[in-house]
Amino acid sequence: MSDYLIHYGVLGMKWGVHRRRRAASVNERDAKELEKAGFKKEADALRLLAKKQRTKADEVEARINKKKEMKKNVKSMSDAELRSRLNRLQMERQYSPLSKSNVNKGKEYAQKIFKAGTTVATVTTTALTIYNNVDKIKAILEKKG
Repeated sequence: MSDYLIHYGVLGMKWGVHRRRRAASVNERDAKELEKAGFKKEADALRLLAKKQRTKADEVEARINKKKEMKKNVKSMSDAELRSRLNRLQMERQYSPLSKSNVNKGKEYAQKIFKAGTTVATVTTTALTIYNNVDKIKAILEKKG
């Protein structure tokens, strides 16, 4: 048994905080190698992938920064920051009932269509069952009559 601790993390990193990946720079290097080897289309595709990865990473970082900004203490905010946050919250409250009503209308419409489809399926199934069992139904009616 060993008497030492092995640390597999990165020094200074915090739990739940992700470092930005270096995939974009790796992809650029790989794209240059592909281009040298004569694979221009593949190199362009790899560059496009790297650009998308950078864009996605920037979006995630912007969302994280926005959340941090929203958690900012009210007393430490400037008047302009507080005013813009209040305006945003008021606009969201005003928009909320409008968007919910549209969703409800769409949901109601979808439910009506689904109900109509279920009715049609039931009628069709019943008609097929009767059609497939006409001989048996005739035989039952002849026995009774």
